[in-house]
Amino acid sequence: MSASTSAFRALLDAEASAALPRLSTAQLLNAPENRTLRDLWTEPTAAPALYAGKRIGVISTDGVEEIEITTVLHFFRSRGATTHVIAPTKPAYPPSLGVQVPDLRATHILTVHYIETAGWIAIDKSLDDVNASAYDVFIVPGGSWNPDALRADPKVIRLLKDANATGKILAAICHGPWVLSDAGLLKGKRAAAWWPIRPDIENAGATFVDEPAVVDGNIITSRAPNDLAAFVHAIGERLT
Repeated sequence: MSASTSAFRALLDAEASAALPRLSTAQLLNAPENRTLRDLWTEPTAAPALYAGKRIGVISTDGVEEIEITTVLHFFRSRGATTHVIAPTKPAYPPSLGVQVPDLRATHILTVHYIETAGWIAIDKSLDDVNASAYDVFIVPGGSWNPDALRADPKVIRLLKDANATGKILAAICHGPWVLSDAGLLKGKRAAAWWPIRPDIENAGATFVDEPAVVDGNIITSRAPNDLAAFVHAIGERLT
């Protein structure tokens, strides 16, 4: 069994019935109109060294949409890029807020299927240990909880601003463009995003474009999980 097939089956095997609104990976990947995304997961990689020497930083925290972060990691790692999950350190809250964070959060972030909690993904680099010069691309996946936390983190905003200042590729999908907009990086740009946050994108000075992948200079944005194939290929085209 190929690594791609194993990874694909692991995604589907993680599915379980739940009385919650959720994003079904199986339904998403089996939809005929999402064939390109399914092929990305199931077909052998034709060029396993395509992005050798390139470095990809995936900025995420708890509440990241699982299919979005796993597809990005799978696509670039299977094509030779050094690809790191970059996350803020485990948060601490005063007891009065009642928030409890498990010890596992020190080394992993929690993924979601829309509202349903999903699994844990290992952190490769702490946000505290990363600078803009270390990567060729920074990617922000969606899941509404994830970017909502990231856009309030001054270290994330500073990293993205520094990366933009040196012309690094910055990419975001679904709710991820929230982070770019709060960093002031979408002003005057054409951008896609999850449809309900269109007002936020436009209030940030961008022109909302209802297309699977929108490229404007060094900024690449997409709308939703079913745009993932277009999203990663658009990033890849800028790397080659």
